[in-house]
Amino acid sequence: MNSGLDIISVLTGVVSAGTAVLGMWLKIKFDEKKSKEFSYDPNLHSSVISALEYVLQETQADRVYVVEFHNGEHYFSGRSQQKLSCTYEVMSEGISAEAHNLQNIRTSNFHGLIKSIASETTFRCPDLDVYTQDIGFKSFLERKGVKSMFARPIKTLNGKIVGLLCLEYVKEKRTWSDEAEEFSRKQARVISGYLI
Repeated sequence: MNSGLDIISVLTGVVSAGTAVLGMWLKIKFDEKKSKEFSYDPNLHSSVISALEYVLQETQADRVYVVEFHNGEHYFSGRSQQKLSCTYEVMSEGISAEAHNLQNIRTSNFHGLIKSIASETTFRCPDLDVYTQDIGFKSFLERKGVKSMFARPIKTLNGKIVGLLCLEYVKEKRTWSDEAEEFSRKQARVISGYLI
């Protein structure tokens, strides 16, 4: 009689474990399928582009874009490769589009920029000619013809930095005023609402 209860207990355990494994397998398959589905919300993207065009107009920048952080592959150590990519970009007439040159870039390659952003301050480079903090990043900007650049963190409501709002001046050097700081802070908050 006792062995019958043991068999029932074992069978119950096997069925329970099998159900749990099947549930996990189905969840993984559903999540994989969902992640492979193409999802495009034209209203969302139009809203981000409109916000960037507004920044371009109000700041008289030559190029304005959003860079978002994401994880890439992993190093042999197991540490994730933190990367950034340009997801939205607008520019003035006659200014080249550069979003295609800013895809899957390791954050460590832009130390001078990321250092300011990580400390939640605006990156300010009013004169690229005298910028010496990160020669690699300076070279990247020079190839794009940038004379001045400013970048502001884009944060979630709980303070997590998810990207950057970047403004570039190609035609002439520009300074960064308190008004520009306040305006870009507000616009970064608006854009954050669209991205999340």
